[in-house]
This record gives sequence, C-alpha cells and structure tokens, in this order.
Amino acid sequence: MINIGHTFQNRYVSASKCVIHFRDVAFPVVLAALAACSSQTIAPAAPLALADSSSIPALPVLEASVVDAPIRYALEPLVSALEAAVPKHFGNIENRIPVKGNKRKLVAFDATRGPFTVRVQNGKLILSSVISYEARGWFRPALGPTLSAGCRGTEETNSKGVSHNLRPRVRVVLSSDLSLNPDWKLITQTRVASVKPLTETERDQCRVTFLDIDVTGQVVEAVTPEINKRLPAVDRRVRSIDVRSRAVKWFAALQRNIRVSDSVWLQLRPERVSVGQLALEDSMLVADVRLWAHPQMVSGPEPVSTNIALPKLQRAERSIGDSARLFIDGLLDYGVASAMMMKEVRGKRFYRYNHWVGIDSLELYPLGDGRVVLAVTVKGSVRGKAYLTGTPTIDHGERMLTVADLDFDVATNEALATGLSWLKKGGLLQRLRTAARFPLDPILEDARAHVSNAVNRELTEGVDLSGAVIAGRLVDVIVHPQWLVVRAEAAG
Repeated sequence: MINIGHTFQNRYVSASKCVIHFRDVAFPVVLAALAACSSQTIAPAAPLALADSSSIPALPVLEASVVDAPIRYALEPLVSALEAAVPKHFGNIENRIPVKGNKRKLVAFDATRGPFTVRVQNGKLILSSVISYEARGWFRPALGPTLSAGCRGTEETNSKGVSHNLRPRVRVVLSSDLSLNPDWKLITQTRVASVKPLTETERDQCRVTFLDIDVTGQVVEAVTPEINKRLPAVDRRVRSIDVRSRAVKWFAALQRNIRVSDSVWLQLRPERVSVGQLALEDSMLVADVRLWAHPQMVSGPEPVSTNIALPKLQRAERSIGDSARLFIDGLLDYGVASAMMMKEVRGKRFYRYNHWVGIDSLELYPLGDGRVVLAVTVKGSVRGKAYLTGTPTIDHGERMLTVADLDFDVATNEALATGLSWLKKGGLLQRLRTAARFPLDPILEDARAHVSNAVNRELTEGVDLSGAVIAGRLVDVIVHPQWLVVRAEAAG
C-alpha cells in the first residue's frame, strides 16, 4: 500500500521493503524510483548433464619410462663358496717333486693361502689372494751326495721385540665372468688369471742359484692346477645362490599402490626389466637393472594393484639412464574454488538501469558431462538463485585454469527473459568469468611435492624407492566428481 500526502512536501513511499524519502520531486520520478526499488525473485531449475556425454577424456599415451633399479647382493655367499672350495694349504715340505725336464732336480714347498679379496673390473669379478710359502730344492748328481738349499724367509723383529718370519709370497688372481641369466640365475665362469710373485723384491724371489732352480716358478706351476681343478665347484656353488626370490619380492613391491594423498594414488606399473653393468659398492655386488614402466596417478578410491609375474631378464643394449615420465594430477577442491571466487566478488554490487544485484553466496560444482555449474545466490533488485555453466580449460600462456565460456544456463536465461534481461548485460557475468580463473603453479607444485614424497620411501624390507619429480607441460583439465583435476606431464 502506498500513501501519498496532499502535497509533495515530505512525501513518503514504501514498496516491498524499499523506503524512499524525497521532497519536491515530480510524480513520474517517484514511479521510476518505485520501480527501481522493487525486487523480483527468480527460482530456475538446476541444470542437468547432457545425455551420452563423457566427463573423463582419455590421456595421450606416454612413452615407457626407463629408470635405474639397482639391485644389491651381498658377496658373502660367493666369497664363502670360494673360500670353501680353494684350500688354504698347499704342498708338503717332505714331498719332493721332480722339476719338469730334469729328473735330477727336485723341489718341495709348503704354502698357506690368505683370504680372498674382491673387486669388479670391466664387468668382471676379480678375486685375489696372497700365498706365502717356504720351499727347498735338491740336486742329485750322478756321483756324490745330494745337494740342497731352500727359502724359508727372513726373520724380522718389530719395535716391540716380536719376531716375524717374512716368507716369500705369490699372488693368485682369479677372474670371473659374472652375469644374471634370463631366469635370474647368477652365473659365473671363474678361471685363474695369474699366479706370480707378489713383488719384484728379493723377499718374493726364491731361486737356488748354485743349483739353477727357480723355486718360485716351481711353486707357481704346482699351485696353479690345484686351484684350477677346484673352480668348477665354486661356479656350481654360485649358481645355487637364490637371486630370483629377491627379484620377485622387489618386482611385487613395485606394483603396490603408493598413496600420494587422500584419494590420490601412484601406480608404477612395471612391465619389463633388463640388466646392464655390474659393479661393487661397499662390499655389495650391484646389478644395474633397467626397469620399463608406465607410471600413472589415479584419483578417487584406491585402484586395483597390478599383478604381473616377474618377467624374463633381458640384456640391456646400451646405458639409458633415468627417463621417467608420468602425468601428475593437481587437485582443486570445488569448495576451495568456490571460496576463491567468493573472495573476488564479496561486497561488490553490479548496476544496470537503476537496478543492482549483489552476491550472497556461490557454489561451484561438477555437472557430470565435462562442465561445471556455478550456483549464485543474488540479492538486491533480483533475489534468488541463478545458474551458470561452462567448460574448464587451460590458459597455457598464463598457466591458469579458466572457465572462459561461463554463461547463464537455459533455465536461468528463461527466468531472466521477462523484465530481467538487464541482469545479463551488467558487469555481473564478466566479473564471474574473471573470478573463475585459478593459478595452476601452486596446485601443480603441491602435487609435485606430494609425488616426490611418495616416491622416496621404503616399499618393503630391503626395497627402497627414491627419485625426484619435475612438473612440466600442462596437458588438460578434468571435471572429476570430487575435484577439478589439472594434469601435467612430469619427468623424474
């Protein structure tokens, strides 16, 4: 009800909770003011997803990641096999052996072997041991008594007065071609590489000059076949070492889902392996295994883990190095996105033709067909809820997630068609489009940090996973039921 006094002095008008005080104003202006201060209510139906639409686009196929997966084996079983097979004592000082080519000359020796040491050189396992010995030579002339002389070492007394016998020495060096066969069996082919005096000094040269007998040479000739005939047993012992069971455990651990964060999982998905060089690190034999995999991130419930049997081991043709590639998913929660947009429009009014609207609240949520809905509760000349829809895209130049095509949906457009079309022409729509821009670098950095943390861990006892992840090319954005998912290609 509107009450107008007898004159236009101190006039008062009330309409739909709108109070206007005016004096000396023409009546047509009063009507315009009344029209401007009245509110209209809209209540369109919420938008529905388009039929037969897919909301999750297929990712492009990345080349397989090729990463180093070194496997370490303790060398104790191999060295123990060698120590057990090769005797620590050779010869008998009482057992005279004829010198080849001259039956009048004889030698005898007593030798003691020290422990084996291990190193890797040019892909071969090199094992060496020092043998110290004493020896004696004899000569039986046609007439007269037998002549003899020997090398028993020299006595040396240290600073504490302790005496040591410095016997002559020879070094035994074994070379073993070490490899893993396709069935993950450790294979060795061990042979004697050299047996010779440890040094060229007088201590390690035992030669009976007046008898013309090279005793050191005779020791070398006697020891070499004794070691050679025992090496096949060493290789058989090595083949019995169980390498495969550890590889099975390692390969199974790589197939377990790795939790990156709430509802985000990393799957490595290994598929084949090869072996390159062998090395020695801190008394451990290191097999440089190369792993081919297709790692991926999965958002949502925990996916089913892959369960591939350990494949045959292949030979690496060349050194490839790390070249891991995967897609990482940056997640923008709809509630967070709504709050970010509300921050941009809170307290602002939008005017058109003496009308205005403000925003009480807004909510961004997925529609289910690759688009998002922005539900906006407005106040002012129009009250109620308006719906806008749009398709999120990536602005690669600005590295922003945008909804550039955000616009009123069909039902809201129809509600605004009767006397409210001015709302579509004001600054509200453009302001909402501007607000629907989200920086991607913080989102992807958070994802990268989570993945980096996830890939630096112990997968299982004795199996460690380590690496670094670098976010790179932006790929696409997915309207997931829980988040806006921004995908980027990453290297690691």
